[in-house]
Amino acid sequence: MKTLDLHGIEKCDILHTVERFVTNNFDNLPIKIITGNSSHNIGKVNEIAIRYSLSTHKDQWVNNGAWIVNT
Repeated sequence: MKTLDLHGIEKCDILHTVERFVTNNFDNLPIKIITGNSSHNIGKVNEIAIRYSLSTHKDQWVNNGAWIVNT
């Protein structure tokens, strides 16, 4: 599964980075995005998923730090 790790990405670049990763990988879904526990990062992942009518869910139900994006 293709994975994007948002650790080390500037906060102002998160939205663009996530959108680019998602759109570049439409043919590779599902994909994983590691957000850490940042509510900002999690919110941006969900914002992009909604924009493209995709679904998101936690990679593991006890871990908010990684999200799966799928159709």
